[in-house]
Amino acid sequence: MTGRAIAGHPGRTRDYRTVDLMPMARPRWRMLAGAALLLGAATGLALLLATPPSPLAAAERLFQGAAWRWLAPVRPPHPRIAVIGITEETLGQFPYRSPVDRGFLAAAIDRLAAAGVAAIGLDILLDRETEAAKDAALRAAIARQAVPVVVIALGPETPLPPERAAVLAGFTAGAPTGTANLARDRFDGLVRLHLPRHPATGAPSFPAALARAVGAPVPEAPFALDWQRSAAGTVAPVYPAEALPLLPDDWLAGRIALIGTLLPGTDEHRSPASVFTAPSFGVEFHAQALAQILDGRTGAGVTPRQEVLAAAGLGLLGLLAGLFLAGRWLALAAGLVLSGWLAAVLLLTAAGQGGWPLVAPMLAALLAGGAARARVGAAERRDRAVLRSLFARFMSAPVAEALLRDRALFMAGGRPKPQELTATVLFSDIARFTSICEALPPEPLVAWLDRYMDTMVAVVSAHGGAVLRFVGDGMLVAFGVPVPRRDAAGIAADARAAAHCARAMEAAMDGLNAAWRAEGLPEAGFRVGIHTGPLVVGSLGHGERMDFCLLGDTANVGARLEQLGKQHGGEAVGRCTIIISEVSWRLLEGALPGRRIGEFALRNRQARMAAWRIDSRALREIPDAAE
Repeated sequence: MTGRAIAGHPGRTRDYRTVDLMPMARPRWRMLAGAALLLGAATGLALLLATPPSPLAAAERLFQGAAWRWLAPVRPPHPRIAVIGITEETLGQFPYRSPVDRGFLAAAIDRLAAAGVAAIGLDILLDRETEAAKDAALRAAIARQAVPVVVIALGPETPLPPERAAVLAGFTAGAPTGTANLARDRFDGLVRLHLPRHPATGAPSFPAALARAVGAPVPEAPFALDWQRSAAGTVAPVYPAEALPLLPDDWLAGRIALIGTLLPGTDEHRSPASVFTAPSFGVEFHAQALAQILDGRTGAGVTPRQEVLAAAGLGLLGLLAGLFLAGRWLALAAGLVLSGWLAAVLLLTAAGQGGWPLVAPMLAALLAGGAARARVGAAERRDRAVLRSLFARFMSAPVAEALLRDRALFMAGGRPKPQELTATVLFSDIARFTSICEALPPEPLVAWLDRYMDTMVAVVSAHGGAVLRFVGDGMLVAFGVPVPRRDAAGIAADARAAAHCARAMEAAMDGLNAAWRAEGLPEAGFRVGIHTGPLVVGSLGHGERMDFCLLGDTANVGARLEQLGKQHGGEAVGRCTIIISEVSWRLLEGALPGRRIGEFALRNRQARMAAWRIDSRALREIPDAAE
């Protein structure tokens, strides 16, 4: 590129060259990276806000508890587990409530072994001495069974006094043990995970020890408790301990029997499944974990990775909605996304796949969509500001509205896109302006020129043109930019609009001359050149120095035609010369009368070009003017 055109000034008009402006556009990878960064930030923030002790985490817990309580499917009790519950009715037959009568426990172990159970789990802490004979009977019952009897132990986080630790060691000597401590969430106290091995000691958990006792494989990694509802309310059938002698053997044979307390206020713990119900007892937690180990469902439940994917997936939908939609359509899309995810979570819960997060994915969608909408809005405001600074003062309202409406096609990276198009250019210049400058002092001269420019800009805007630049008294006008025409009819319409605009400018000049003559001010004439052809349009510079430019030979031809008017009376005061190229003339299709003035070799062009005059003086002076 060698420069920009300065319309209407011989010796100051520079050649246009077509240049490739595409490197100025923002690279696509930067936009994709920005969107990915925005999605990641929204997803991470949503997951953080939905983590305890946040109130949103409490809302998530309440929702999941309600969904499980009313929608989770009811399944049959586990066929390999039975819970023997020590209730208030059980304790009512003993002279004291605590510790649980050791003789009764010994008899219960003997009864279960006789019924043919696969293993016995004693979920009662044996850390206190009672009646010596009954304590001895319990120790003997644990030791003599052919089936394994697993006794609970405690992790180091629950220390016992030495004397009570010695009592517990006496009961567990020679018997397999399992740690009974539950993994509570440190933020809300809920039990969500089961640890098959104690993280400090490596000792097996109570359920893991029972599973190992019957030869079932035991996982090493922690797993989520995937609560299952049965008709009895727990994962396994529950039988009252006092009714144990009355139970048929086939109700117990082959099962793993867990003996534990079902006493309100004793060994109670909360889980996500017990939010809207009473807390679960420790033996129920052990039965749930044991059932999952036996069934190989230690990978069940929603993993943290799946939670992240769910939040990222919904965040992506929100991001796309925020990028491409606005107003009511954005609100409608947001409602569909959020309600769709709510329905999906409820359906998954009803299908037995509960535990999917609701709050974090919805929050990710809202955050990503809102941030994307804010970013797009900022870009739109920036584009509007750029468009106003480049065009708003000298553009008709319909063109400005079309430009703002289609700015996504026109703008890239906060500046107009470089693009190839076919447009009609109009160059105008005041004849003998130097003489006018010599005749008027500075202030009247500026007022005179402002009056001329305001009048001509109004005419151009009325005909749909865009005034791109003033250079002194010269004016560069384009039809078909910056919103490009893509069809032949539109290109022809631009040429006709330019021709009608030139005639209207001539009439406006006659009115100005009449007013100036009455005021004793200098009159003027002017020249216009019009040509239609291919152009490259784009912006050069940055920030406040950004300018919209036309690049290509079409602009040169229009400027040369305007200069050609000097040879056809264009220097006379009060006269107007409008010269139009052969290309533009053919596009008029008879819309205006005109006169062919011959073929000319324009400066810096080898090929000769035919030209026509369409100004009123040419038509009056030449009787055989053609249409």
